[in-house]
Amino acid sequence: MNILLFITAALLGLLAFFEPCTIATHTLFAVRAHAAVQVQRRRALMLLIGARALLLSLIFGIAATVGLEALSTGTAMVMLSAIGLVYLVSRSVYIPIPHLEFFRLLPQRDALAQSLKLGLTLPACTLPLVLIVAVLSALTQQPLSAMLAGLLFAAMFTLPTVWGVTHGLGIQARAFLAQAAALSPYLTTLLLWSAAFTIWQIGV
Repeated sequence: MNILLFITAALLGLLAFFEPCTIATHTLFAVRAHAAVQVQRRRALMLLIGARALLLSLIFGIAATVGLEALSTGTAMVMLSAIGLVYLVSRSVYIPIPHLEFFRLLPQRDALAQSLKLGLTLPACTLPLVLIVAVLSALTQQPLSAMLAGLLFAAMFTLPTVWGVTHGLGIQARAFLAQAAALSPYLTTLLLWSAAFTIWQIGV
């Protein structure tokens, strides 16, 4: 179960970066941070990575601590199919799902660094991916493993941004990111529906 949790956290964490509502803000952050002096660049990355790792580790750790009754195969199949449908519909219909901005819980939130705000925000299109890993974490009922999954999710989620900050984003890189943002919801839908079909096959 832990291996499945870690693999899922890594894959969905990387996929989270390429979701449309994520890639734009992170690309803008990477461009601005790359233009800053080296000390500011390192500080921005440390704040982003640290805040995101802490947030996701806490979320998954709490999920594992609370636990969850074993899901039936039918419930899991319906949940994955529904989430996939939401991703597919979102390509043509705007779905008003707000970002979860955890930094707003902190004092003097308006004065916080942009990198810290970004690290403490879960964009709307990443919420289903986070939910899937949180459910797996709850099923394991192992807080330490769940927190490690949070670190993995955060690391893979942030990895492309780290590359963009350190190397910059040229014309080719931006073109690739634009294509990835257009295709990622379809890939996510395919993965979710494939997982639902696999669960259905196991149930049968």
